[in-house]
Amino acid sequence: MTGHDDVTGCDLVVALGQDALNGLLASLASRPGLRGSLLTGTLEVPAGDRAVPLDWSLGKPPVFSLHEPTGEEWRAAIGPRGVPPRRVAGAFTVLVPELTVSGPGIKRATRSVKMVCTLAARSGMLVFTPLGVEVDLRNVPDPNDRAVYRRIVVPKALQAAPALLAGAALPRIDLAGLSFGDFALATGSGMVVGAANTADRPPARAPDPAVLFPRAPAFEVLLSPSALQRAARTATADLAGRSESTGGSSGFGIGRATYQGRVRVDAAAARVTGHPLDLDVDICLSVHAEAGVDLFPDIGEALTRAAQRIRDLFPW
Repeated sequence: MTGHDDVTGCDLVVALGQDALNGLLASLASRPGLRGSLLTGTLEVPAGDRAVPLDWSLGKPPVFSLHEPTGEEWRAAIGPRGVPPRRVAGAFTVLVPELTVSGPGIKRATRSVKMVCTLAARSGMLVFTPLGVEVDLRNVPDPNDRAVYRRIVVPKALQAAPALLAGAALPRIDLAGLSFGDFALATGSGMVVGAANTADRPPARAPDPAVLFPRAPAFEVLLSPSALQRAARTATADLAGRSESTGGSSGFGIGRATYQGRVRVDAAAARVTGHPLDLDVDICLSVHAEAGVDLFPDIGEALTRAAQRIRDLFPW
């Protein structure tokens, strides 16, 4: 976690590169307990006044390319109306290498699919919008089957697909003693970036990934200088009033030394100076200490014991 220049006007930035994201998906898909829930499902596709179940499964996890789709990818995509979708900013592509689909009136088949999508956050909820799908139909010789995919399967699936992520909430972040509000998301330049302000400020605007990161990071968390300053003050404020004490003794042959000490923090203040990892801390302390030396303690104790034994010899 580091600081960032205040180019976004926000307090917190979290960035995830596409390589790290794809690696995470591959790792999750390899776990037997998660594979079934992540890579298989049923999509309720609207058909007139009813819904038709469309069973789907992924042979391999999807691969995200968090870059602006090329002109060819836009033209090849089939939108909800059976034609290429309108171009929008912030779109990216998701490649599904092996998608198997089956359902009433649809022959079971496995295809390679590439989706053009957008990702956003609204009121703390994740909003995934598929704009179009490019389906590899080169191995579908029957023109009627190709027409079914282009005019029915793909458009209807696009209408139903957002329900797969419906209700997915983005976490609220509490970090370094600070509470942050809802995230604003942006994708591009090979990464997805979320920006948030502290809860007492207006919501953050969606950042420009390319401005923040010339190269996509694997994973990065940035705090603004003002947020770092507040975090430092919060951390040092907890020090005020704390105290520590210690004491003990040690023998050294003909004597024994004793000591006792107490330290109390009366006040503490911190400030961020220059580099975000440079921190100046001012602390005001009260110190109390006592020490003493008791000479010949062993001799004194021996004389006391001897006197007791002598007295025991003469009980009268």
